[in-house]
Amino acid sequence: MFKRIFSGYLAVLLISFIVLALAFSFTVRQYLINDTVQSLHRVAETLSASAFQPGIHGGGNLRGAFFKLANRIAYADYVVLRQDGIIIDSSDFQAYPHGIKNINEAFLELAFGEESGESMVERDLVAVKYPVSLGGSGKQANGVLILYTQLDLLTQLNLSILSILALALGAGTLVSLFAGLLVTRVVVKPLQQFKNRASELARRRFSGKLIINTGDELEELADAFNEMSGQLAEYDRSQKEFFRNASHELKTPLMSVQGYAEAIKDGIIPDKEKEQSLQLIIRESKRMKALVEEFVYLSKMETLKENYTFKRMNLADTVLEAVHSVHSLALEKGIAIDTEVAKNGITVNGDPEKIHRLLLNILSNAVRCAHTFVRLELHKNAKIIISDDGIGFKEEETEIVFEPFYKGENGGSGLGLAISRAIVENHGGTINAGNNPSGGACITINLPVDNLVK
Repeated sequence: MFKRIFSGYLAVLLISFIVLALAFSFTVRQYLINDTVQSLHRVAETLSASAFQPGIHGGGNLRGAFFKLANRIAYADYVVLRQDGIIIDSSDFQAYPHGIKNINEAFLELAFGEESGESMVERDLVAVKYPVSLGGSGKQANGVLILYTQLDLLTQLNLSILSILALALGAGTLVSLFAGLLVTRVVVKPLQQFKNRASELARRRFSGKLIINTGDELEELADAFNEMSGQLAEYDRSQKEFFRNASHELKTPLMSVQGYAEAIKDGIIPDKEKEQSLQLIIRESKRMKALVEEFVYLSKMETLKENYTFKRMNLADTVLEAVHSVHSLALEKGIAIDTEVAKNGITVNGDPEKIHRLLLNILSNAVRCAHTFVRLELHKNAKIIISDDGIGFKEEETEIVFEPFYKGENGGSGLGLAISRAIVENHGGTINAGNNPSGGACITINLPVDNLVK
């Protein structure tokens, strides 16, 4: 990770510096050429006024001119031409002797061409022209002064500036590499911490936290990572507790079945008690079967929401069916069930089998804990209230009664309310436990309004 990030940073840095150097070199060269043209124009204007006084037509009194270029003194040559192209004067007599026609086509084009402009930039020189009067002051301009300089000086200046730029870029590269190294390590170090922490979580080591103090998104990600780690630790704890409780719940009936079966086999139990012992074995086997079914059912409720088959259903009919299912249990215990169902029924979008099991679980608990009666209310907003006149919940129980394997007084397997909560939540609703003001437990179920079919 570190090598790839740093290599990418280095590649971007080098490409940026190369592009910068090329752009700067081109810009500096253009600036020097423009500065040369402007300087030569100023010098040409001065020469045209001072070098060609009345009666003087060159005469060899000028031998070039000096001008400033990028704060350095530069040297320029000149040629003076008549309108017919004859050289009147020049600073380089050998190259441009007096009295002959200028042999430099570029100069002739610059001096007399219709579209030549005021300056010329060739591959190896820069030249400007300026009109002059060859007959003295006050006369009409009848000659052309061409002032030119070689580009060698420009190249030298450009190379000097580029050498300074190269030194600056070299120093900048070293500083940037050092800074990039630090920044890359600052970024990679937290990522390495994330990797190590993820490896620990993969080995189910949930203790400890990821500490990253960067004050940015990485720190926020670390906080989210720690929150996820805590939730995984809680889930792992709950799973271990689930299996421990499940094993405990199955252990008692298994020991009873094993003990009575071995006793019958060894002939310890008298013949007249064998029938009773076999009935106990059958009863405990059914209990184990019911426990296993509840284990499987709870697992499906919490993990496979697609097991639900939602359709339009009459909630009032489902409520009355659940009441009828617990009627025999209520009669056996002498408990009266009072129902209050909204008229015209309530049609909702839900899974009838799951809703029936939900109501059956809560009603069975209420009948088991009630002293004399159980009351069920179904309101028009799909709110269901099931209450009894039993001892009710303790204050600390209202938050934990829906946890798997939690058993209150007269409790069963401890899975009924956990299954009920899973069913309600998978329908998008809420379920709460509390007590009536007059005493007794009260369970309130709220199905969401969005599930109502209008």
